[in-house]
Order: sequence, then structure tokens, then C-alpha cells
Amino acid sequence: MSTQAMPAVQPVQGMSRGLMIFTFLLGIFMGALDHGIVGPALSSIFSAYQIDASWGVWSFTIYTLTFAVSIPILGKLSDRIGRKQTFMLGISLFAIGSLLAAFAPNFAVFLLGRAIQAIGSGGIFPITAAQIAATTPPQERGKAMGLIGVAFGIGTIAGPAVGGLILSVLDWQWIFLINIPISVLILLMVAGLKQQQPVVKKPIDYPGILVLSLMILALMYGISSSNVVFIAIGLILLPVLLLIERKQADPVMNTQYFTKKSALTFLLASLISGFVMATSINFLPVFTESVLHMAKGSSGLLATPFAVASVIASLIGGNLVDKIGAKKVLVLGFIISILGAVSLGFVVESLVSFIVTIVVMGFGVGIIIGAPLNVLILQVVDPKDTGAAVGYLSLFRSLGSTLGATVAGKLIGLAAGFTYLFSVSAIVALISIIMILAFASKKQMA
Repeated sequence: MSTQAMPAVQPVQGMSRGLMIFTFLLGIFMGALDHGIVGPALSSIFSAYQIDASWGVWSFTIYTLTFAVSIPILGKLSDRIGRKQTFMLGISLFAIGSLLAAFAPNFAVFLLGRAIQAIGSGGIFPITAAQIAATTPPQERGKAMGLIGVAFGIGTIAGPAVGGLILSVLDWQWIFLINIPISVLILLMVAGLKQQQPVVKKPIDYPGILVLSLMILALMYGISSSNVVFIAIGLILLPVLLLIERKQADPVMNTQYFTKKSALTFLLASLISGFVMATSINFLPVFTESVLHMAKGSSGLLATPFAVASVIASLIGGNLVDKIGAKKVLVLGFIISILGAVSLGFVVESLVSFIVTIVVMGFGVGIIIGAPLNVLILQVVDPKDTGAAVGYLSLFRSLGSTLGATVAGKLIGLAAGFTYLFSVSAIVALISIIMILAFASKKQMA
């Protein structure tokens, strides 16, 4: 595996590298826990503010939209003021948003709290990946970054259970208040971190930030609501953004992400990974109810093997990256995902075959959203753009996830909908493999 273009290892002072990684991963765990913990409390929240589900869905929509906007901006900010400072800002905003959501006097203020939480998450998820990559020796980066998927997976799995437990003994506000002591602990731990990070000192790209934010909002909302007008607005703003960025001393979006084949390939692969993830896990309960005729109460539990497999795969995939190279591991992950999708679309007819298949699918998804893409994107960008590059990788995954959920909702409504859905998932995964093999050669990545 080529590591010539990877950022030089930045020394960690004030704490051990292991403790530093644990501290940043605790932020990932908190964010994932919060995402899963809100679900069980939705009915209580709707009742408290006397709103129906059509309005209540905005508690997730506003989070998704704001998170997508904040990812590239805070990723870029981390290259300007430092990853530690941006991470602490993200944790602080997440805690403030949690407090606001817990004590909101009305639903509008509650949504504001969720939006602030989401902005904070934008300073946690991509910054953690960038921090671990920049401070870990090349031969150990895959293993270290694979731990991100483990922390996220454990938080996601534990979220609904913790949420249900809290609601059984406390008011719903405590599902947000639980974030406060965790946030304080993280801030106290990370305060001792000292490291030398080269930062960019150029004028801030305010026009680029504005147009980028509007473009992401238009695309994300347009895709999630199937609104062609908003999608068109988002697409029109892309060339406008590129024209603006070519004139900026320090653009919020590096145009090389779109002109350099290898960088664009990995961003598109990240988009596809989000698409595959959304079409795989989001509709498993519906699949078990429709195809396997499972009861609604038990169908949701059957997604657990998928989540557990993805956690294990993230760890295994990270270790494989260090041994055989990120590119080979990424291709392997997409191949496994294709096998799972084909099986779900054409083979699964019993509970046993379903469980075996979703374990396979979980392994594939766990690999493709884990360490390989993070390692690969850092091989083709300037070390000073580490935070921004990982941020855009996360943004494209979010776009893919939103697109996947929308496409899946449309296809499931058709006759033989699940066959079409998983066929599409397998086809886009195959396209990603072809792109990676064609445009991500060692020569182009050097």
C-alpha cells in the first residue's frame, strides 16, 4: 500500500495516543447513541408539544439537513484553527443543543436545539477521523480508523435500548440531558491534548460557505422530499460554487476534488456507500413484515445481526487495510455487499436465510463505510486539507444515504419492489468497484 501522500504523523502530547483516540471515539459514541435514543421518545415528544407525526418528522429532518451543511464547513475550520479546537466546539454545541431540546418551551425551540446538536455533530464525526489519521503511523491507520465504526456501531445498537430504559423510569427530557455529563467528561479529557498542527492562515471564504450551504440544503431537502425544483436549484448552484471557489485564496471546496480522478472516485464511492447502507438497513423491518410475514414488534429486532456484523467488520476491515491495502479492502466490501443484496432480492425466503444474508450484508456495509475510504482520500489530498477532505467524504455519504432512502421508498411501492430495490443496490455497488479499479490506480494516487 502506498503511503507517500499520507500526512506526516503529528505527535501527541499531554496524553497518550491511546487515550486521545478513546476520547475522540467517546464523542462518536455519544453522537451515535443520541441518534438511536431519540426514536423511542418520539411519541412522548409529540404528545408534549401536541403535534402530529407529519410535523414530528422534522425532529429528524432538521438534524439531517443541518448536519450535512455543517460537515464540510467545520471540516474546513479544523484546518484553520486546529482539530482539537474544532472538536471541542462541536462537543460544546452538541451539549448546548441537548440542553435546549430538553428544556424547550415549544416545538420550534426544540427544533432549534436539534439543529444546534447537528452542527455540533459536524465538529465531531469527520474531525475524529481526521485527528486519528493525522496522529497515527501509516502502518496502523487502518486499524485505528476501524475503531470509529466500532464506536458508532455500539452507540447505534445501544441507543434504542438506553432510550427505552430511560423512558421507563424518567421523563423524555433525560434522553437529551444524558449528553451533558458525557460532553463535560470529553471536554475535560481533550483539554489536556497538546499537538503541533500546521494551520491555514488566509481570508475566510464567506461567499463559498454561503453558496455551499444553500446548495447542500437544496439538494438534501429536494432528494428527501422528492422535490424536483429544490434538486434543480442545488444542481444549478454547483457550477456557481465552482466559479466562486476558483477565485478564493482558501476555498471551502477545493476544486481538485472534482478535477482529480482519484479524489472524485473516492467521493463518489462514499456517496454509493451511503446509498448501499440506506437501501440495506433502513427497510429491513418492512422486508421482514412483507416477505417473511413477521410481527411488527419482532421485525425491528432482526436488524440487530446486521448492526453487530457491521461493527465486527469495521474492526476487521481496518486491520486488513494495514495488511493488504485500503483499495483491495474497499473492493472486497463492495463485493460482499453485492452478494448480500442479490441474496435479499432473489434468494431469501426463510428466517434462517434472512439472518445469514443480513450478516453478510452487515459485513459488507461495515467495511465500505469504515476505514478504507478515509485512508484512501487522505492519500490524494494535501496534508493541510485533511479535515476538509474527510468532511466532504462524510457529506457525500450523507447525500448517498438520503438518495438511497428516497429511491428505496419509491421502489418498495412497486410490484416486486424489494427485488428492484436490492437489484439497484447491487448495480450501484458494482459501478463503484469499476470506478475504483479504473480510476484509483497507484500511479494516479501518488
